[in-house]
Amino acid sequence: MKLVKIDSDLYLNTDFIEAIEVDGEGSTDITMKNGEVFSPNVPIKKVLDAISGSEEHLVFDPKDIYLKSSQKKK
Repeated sequence: MKLVKIDSDLYLNTDFIEAIEVDGEGSTDITMKNGEVFSPNVPIKKVLDAISGSEEHLVFDPKDIYLKSSQKKK
């Protein structure tokens, strides 16, 4: 399971995404496997970046993982 932040109030599990389509300029349709469709006012590039793991969309700071692993080595 991989939750991604699509918008300020929309998080989706990528395991359940069926299709992603452009729905006009600055809007995207996200179809889930159960048939539910989300249409956030977010450009498709931002949605695809979120799904592919762009750091901009991470819910946590990747530096935290590095800092925790560095502290264990001491």
